[in-house]
Amino acid sequence: MDTYACLEDLSNEIFFELFDYLHALDIFTAFASLNKRISSILQSIALHVIILNNHYDQEINFLSSHLTFHAHQVISLKCYDTIRDRSSIISLLFDRHHFINLQSCIFMLDKPSNQFENVLKQIENLNRLVSFFVIQPDYKKISETDKCDITRTTFMNTLSSLRSVMLRYNYNYSNISTYTLNASNLMSLDLLISGKVNTVSIYSILPILRVCHKIRYLHA
Repeated sequence: MDTYACLEDLSNEIFFELFDYLHALDIFTAFASLNKRISSILQSIALHVIILNNHYDQEINFLSSHLTFHAHQVISLKCYDTIRDRSSIISLLFDRHHFINLQSCIFMLDKPSNQFENVLKQIENLNRLVSFFVIQPDYKKISETDKCDITRTTFMNTLSSLRSVMLRYNYNYSNISTYTLNASNLMSLDLLISGKVNTVSIYSILPILRVCHKIRYLHA
């Protein structure tokens, strides 16, 4: 006679492994409010938040309603700033939640809102952050002011945990010598240096290399 296992028959260990393969929106959509046991497990897992540009505002609000109680469990975040029917998603998330245990952060950034400065202030205080990536999607353009603010925040931070940085937007880094650089523990650095021929060269980032003497990987 065939036997069938139901959800309740699965061990906690299997649930932990299963949830490690899913991102937060899928987990909350499928498992939130099932029963007390599942709810208890959801209080103990690490969460990975992924928001893509094909998501809808309704999905983000649903996710955010659960992050109210689980933001401290988020260890990785990948977020497009513009989705199908809303923009400034990154600012929205950081205005509503404090991701105090965030280790990996990827921003797909096209046109930051006026509130993005508040996001950068929070980033400066994430003392467990290991990797920080800011990527400009194709055919989008980040303003020069925002590029300057992001660059300054990244290299003037005092986060001893930060090891890997990727800033994939066109920028000449000509003013970086005016910063008080602190990112001395960086081991991996990926920059997109771009500008007029007479103002841009690999020497633009020499001030970074003088401070970041632990770098093992450099792509510029």
